[in-house]
Amino acid sequence: MAKNKIYPFAVASVRSMENSLLTKQKLMQIAEAKDMEEAIRMLGDTAYGKTQIRDVHLYEQMIANHLEETYVAVAGLIPTETFVDIFLYKNDYHNIKVLLKEEVSKVNGRPFLVRGGTIPVDKMAKNLRERNYVELPNIDGDAVELAVATYAKTQNARYIDTILDKACFATMAKAADKLGNDYVSKYVKTLMDITNLKSLLRIKKLEREGEELEECYILGGNLSLDLLLRAFRSESFIQVLKETQYGTLCEEYMGQGFTVFEKACDDYLMSYVKEAKYKTLTPEPVMAFILAKETEAKCVRIILACKLHDIDVEIIKERVRESYV
Repeated sequence: MAKNKIYPFAVASVRSMENSLLTKQKLMQIAEAKDMEEAIRMLGDTAYGKTQIRDVHLYEQMIANHLEETYVAVAGLIPTETFVDIFLYKNDYHNIKVLLKEEVSKVNGRPFLVRGGTIPVDKMAKNLRERNYVELPNIDGDAVELAVATYAKTQNARYIDTILDKACFATMAKAADKLGNDYVSKYVKTLMDITNLKSLLRIKKLEREGEELEECYILGGNLSLDLLLRAFRSESFIQVLKETQYGTLCEEYMGQGFTVFEKACDDYLMSYVKEAKYKTLTPEPVMAFILAKETEAKCVRIILACKLHDIDVEIIKERVRESYV
């Protein structure tokens, strides 16, 4: 099993690749750029600069290209293992959701598709149209059919998201269990919990019904549905959550709104990822690098999107996540 193996070459390679990660200081400098054009120019001196864009509105292409390059490079370090795929399934399921929504709405979803999954976009689109799930081994065909049937009954695209999000996490959990690496398993469970906490806060703030929380609840983490429902129905829901391992996170940030809490959740996950820095031969640093690069890409996306809409610099800086380096 992966936890019993050592990967000196892969870890050494990743340690070298870590030098390309953007520091918090560098991200803040980009956030302070006077406009979108200057921010893009500053990124030109980093690994993102490999993709030249003529129109600043195409910044997503620059980010996507760099992430795809990262996935390919990291996967090549340990080609006999599939642990990298665990972190790519979310891209596969994102694309399935986009394609299904395109199918039911007849609105072009191509601009929203992402590269970097385990299944090439064109292959996924073709086989989804044909409902050929044999060629989509990491996609839960039953979940896709359920999502389509539920949408047909309700005409509510929310169910496409909730059903396929559950399927995505189930796929990740199954792969993590098979891998047998405690670091990955704990990360997946923590991500499930964080996702459920964000769902709770969102539904609470929107004054929706508890039934919606039940529908989108991700099974497999450490937080039970009963506990989350008890928190949801309580006038002091944060007090109920204080008894969990995420008590400090909830107490300090949940009351400040969804945007602040979402950033705090990302930083919480990054603090866990950083534990891999102390590993030397096992695959944890390789996995941590993927997660670090994804967080970095999110920060770049936040900065550029804010620059595009002339958001105040101080607000942008407040939204920048903690970096791995």
